[in-house]
Amino acid sequence: MMYKNTIKLILTNFNLVWKILAYLILSSLCVLGLVYACSLPIVNVLKANDVFINISVMFSEFGSSLNIYQLIVGAVVTIETFLDVIVSNISNLWVYVTLLLVIIAFVRPFLCGIYKFAACNELYNYMSSNIKMGFTTSLFSCFGKNIKYMLCSIALQFPIDLGLIAIFYLVAKWLIASSGLIIIAPIILIALWCLLVALKVTIFAGWIPAIVTFDCGVWQGLFRGAKAVLRRFTRTFSTSILVLMTAFIVNVVSAVCTFGAALFVTFPLALLAILIFDMVAFYSSQGMRFYVDGETVVTPQKMEETDVLSSLKYII
Repeated sequence: MMYKNTIKLILTNFNLVWKILAYLILSSLCVLGLVYACSLPIVNVLKANDVFINISVMFSEFGSSLNIYQLIVGAVVTIETFLDVIVSNISNLWVYVTLLLVIIAFVRPFLCGIYKFAACNELYNYMSSNIKMGFTTSLFSCFGKNIKYMLCSIALQFPIDLGLIAIFYLVAKWLIASSGLIIIAPIILIALWCLLVALKVTIFAGWIPAIVTFDCGVWQGLFRGAKAVLRRFTRTFSTSILVLMTAFIVNVVSAVCTFGAALFVTFPLALLAILIFDMVAFYSSQGMRFYVDGETVVTPQKMEETDVLSSLKYII
């Protein structure tokens, strides 16, 4: 039911896709400007060591052969070459590398993630009261709490993201070294990516919904959200895997069929799908009624049982 209700809410709130896309374009331009200013010395060193030529060859070979395994091997080799070049020139580049890491690890997620709270606030008004609130109004009505959430979220999720990336990278290296798993290596890596991201999505699914629903503090929202969602961990985790797999397939197929042009729609659509799933998972775990369209109100099982008991009380 969570998957079905997520799809319904995507259709009734599809206008949010364009708002998220517009915000991501503006914030990405700001981040790219900062990255460009700090990365020129690093780019020059990488050019001198033919790193960009190797990347170009890797993608051109993939375009002609469509060999995903070869792409994975090339990506791992490119990452190792990139790190070797940076380490060997660290005495001249440490200032620029430090600034670049700060921008990528902290500034980028901060600027590009502010839309999440605003979108969830707009979804909360629709799901609870069937009211359509403007994205800009939603953004500035909770701006202070949004900033606090983003700072806490980055501080908490940054080490988790590093751990997930390290696990993915180590598994990829192990698969490349295991000759018997060469054929199924891409499938294993895609499945691993879905499991790792789904686990993270499930753990934090109730954080923003709890804050906007109960109007509580950031850390209290994390506690209340996690308590609600983890109550139905198995169901929430399995549904999050299904949502992520659907988003992955839609993005890949659309990108292949339109030479990447469709990603301007499917990528923000995938981000919206995750936010809507978070809201649906929280509402369902709390047993709270919510609108999926202008005429349909979903009543979770817990609330249905409460209504039955209430009606029996008056009958008796």
